[in-house]
Amino acid sequence: MEQKVLQGDLRTAIGKGPVGRLRRSGKIPAVIYGHEKSHSISIDEREFGQKFKTISENTIITVKTPEGDHDVLVKDYQEDLLSGRITHIDFYEIVSDRLLRTHVPVHLTGNAPGVREGGVLESLLHEIEVECFPRDIPQSMVVDISALGIGDAVHVSDLAVAEEVRILNAPDQVIVTVAHQRIEVVAAPAGEEAEEAEEAEAEAGAAAETPAEEA
Repeated sequence: MEQKVLQGDLRTAIGKGPVGRLRRSGKIPAVIYGHEKSHSISIDEREFGQKFKTISENTIITVKTPEGDHDVLVKDYQEDLLSGRITHIDFYEIVSDRLLRTHVPVHLTGNAPGVREGGVLESLLHEIEVECFPRDIPQSMVVDISALGIGDAVHVSDLAVAEEVRILNAPDQVIVTVAHQRIEVVAAPAGEEAEEAEEAEAEAGAAAETPAEEA
């Protein structure tokens, strides 16, 4: 289980104006949704960017605020598609002795022989939904693809997890497979098809008119 720490400041002003000023000052507005009440906070954009190169739901974050510490998971976030900046984060507060549901990323390891044979590796499931206590959250679901030939696949039912972790995905879901190479058939233009048909018809007519050779 991975755990990180962030500093958070409480915020009372809401609306586009205050939120815009926060962002311009290098802060990310956020909300902690708890079991009793929610908390509006802001976190430092630079600190968040340095500690989180990727954002996932399975990392426990301790957000330190003036009113106390909150252990949370990232449940959702908004991103500016043009700049790539995170503009808002929703945190979900967890309790150590309560089961929770979250998503764990899939990590592929090894090289599939089927790819060397001309197959195409298709990763169809990028994260697994699990239910467990916070202390038991897996860091990732490691899937070894080093035995996959063309036509082979790894299903959810093939995953090996600790007994404290319950997988919620359907067992028959395909995580990764090596598919056959797709062959594209290029259709001849309509004009060429008509021309070929006329030539075939003319050849058939000529053959019918030619007398059979005398023995």
